[in-house]
Amino acid sequence: MSELRSRGYPVELFNSRDVSRYAAVVYSKIYDDSSYYEAVNLQKQGIRIIFDLCDNHFYNPRDLKYWKKARERLRRMMALADELVASTEALAEIIKRELPIEKPITVIGDAVETEINSSHALVWKHWLALRQFASLLRKLRVGQDQGRIPLVWFGNHGSPYAEGGMLDLQKIRSLLERINQHYPISLTVISNSRREYQRFIKLWMMPSYYLTWHPETFFPALRAHTIAVIPMSDNPFTRCKSNNRLALALSEGLAVVADSIPSYRAFAGACYLADWERGLQSYLTDPHLRRSHVDLGRSIVDNEWTGNRIADKWQRFFDTLLGKDRTLCASHLIGKTTS
Repeated sequence: MSELRSRGYPVELFNSRDVSRYAAVVYSKIYDDSSYYEAVNLQKQGIRIIFDLCDNHFYNPRDLKYWKKARERLRRMMALADELVASTEALAEIIKRELPIEKPITVIGDAVETEINSSHALVWKHWLALRQFASLLRKLRVGQDQGRIPLVWFGNHGSPYAEGGMLDLQKIRSLLERINQHYPISLTVISNSRREYQRFIKLWMMPSYYLTWHPETFFPALRAHTIAVIPMSDNPFTRCKSNNRLALALSEGLAVVADSIPSYRAFAGACYLADWERGLQSYLTDPHLRRSHVDLGRSIVDNEWTGNRIADKWQRFFDTLLGKDRTLCASHLIGKTTS
C-alpha cells in the first residue's frame, strides 16, 4: 500500500466514513461474522469485494472445533467475494478444491520486507530488545574469534492448528551437532517464545543463543549471521507458504539451506533445498559459493519480489478489476484496506 500511494494510486486503509468513495474493498485474511455482514452490505452498494488469503486456514489436522467453524466462515466469505487473491499457486489450488463454485483467483506473492514499522513499540520493550541484541553480538564476536560460523533460524515459534515453527529445528539437530564437531558453528533462534527455545533447543550439544523478535533489531541481527537454516514440516499448511523467509534471508546477504516447498523452487539455483548435509558443508567450507548464491538470490528478488514488483501486480489486478473506475478501493488488511 505504501508503494502504491507513493505512485499516487488511490489506495488506503478502510474507513467506514469513506465508503461512498470506494470502488472495491479487499479483506485480507479476515472473515469473522461482522466482516462478512459488512461485506454483504458493501456489495449491495455496488462495491466490489476481494478476499485475500496468504495461509491455508482450511487445514485443521487436530480437528479443533474453533478451526472447523473458521473453515465454514472462510468458505462463506470466499463464496461472497467477487475476486480472490492467494499468495502462492499451491494455496490457489487448495482454494479451488474448497469452493463449491468456480471463482477467479489471482496469485500475488509476498514482497521482501526492507523495514518494519516500530512506531508503536513500548519504550521498555525497545530498551530490552537493544540490550538483548548487544548481548547477542558480543557472543557472536567471541564465537567468530574462535572460528565459529553463525547460523540462524527465524520465525514464529508455532501455531495451535498446524505443525511447524521452532520445533522444526529438531529435524536437523543431529546433523548440526555432528557438523559442529568438524566445522565449529553456532545457532541463533530469533522468535517469540524463549520458553520453547529453553525447553527444546538450549541443551543441544553446540552453542546456541536466543533473541526475542523485535522490529528494531531483527534486520541487523539477521545480518550478523552467515547461513540461514529453514527446516519445515511437510504438510498442507507449510506447502502453501510463500517464499518470504527464504527470499528475505538471501536479500539480507545470508546463504540458505532449507527444506523444499513449491514457492522455494524458483530460488533452487541460489540455495540448497532438501540437501542438508551437502548444503551446510559446502557453505561452511566455501565462502565464494556463499557469495555467488547470495548474489543470484538477490537478483531473483530484485526481478520478482521487491515491494515495487509486488505493487505492480496489485496495480494491474486493481486496474483490470475496476477498469477506468479507479476511485478509492478500500482494503481490510487484517483489519481492512482500500484501492
